[in-house]
Amino acid sequence: MYKKKDFPHWLGLSILTVACLVFFVAQNFYHPWLAWSVLIGSALVDGGLYLCVGDALVCYRCGAQYHGVETSALHQPFELGVAERYRQERLRREQLERERAKS
Repeated sequence: MYKKKDFPHWLGLSILTVACLVFFVAQNFYHPWLAWSVLIGSALVDGGLYLCVGDALVCYRCGAQYHGVETSALHQPFELGVAERYRQERLRREQLERERAKS
């Protein structure tokens, strides 16, 4: 199990995208103070949301997500090596099942 922020990634990316578009439009119309205040304000909003949102636990093996669960020091952030080990295990299991089905 690994922990991740219980925050929809699309929302964070949407905030960033809108802020960047407003920044470029404001810069184009020579309003640098407005442009930078929008960009910095969106970073502050996104950072505030990041701090306020809790963690979710995700299972490497099946991908199940558990929201509102208390995390401990045992639950570390995502590790690619551990995820790859479980992916390889799943591929080997599927390959064995296909070979059994053929025989």
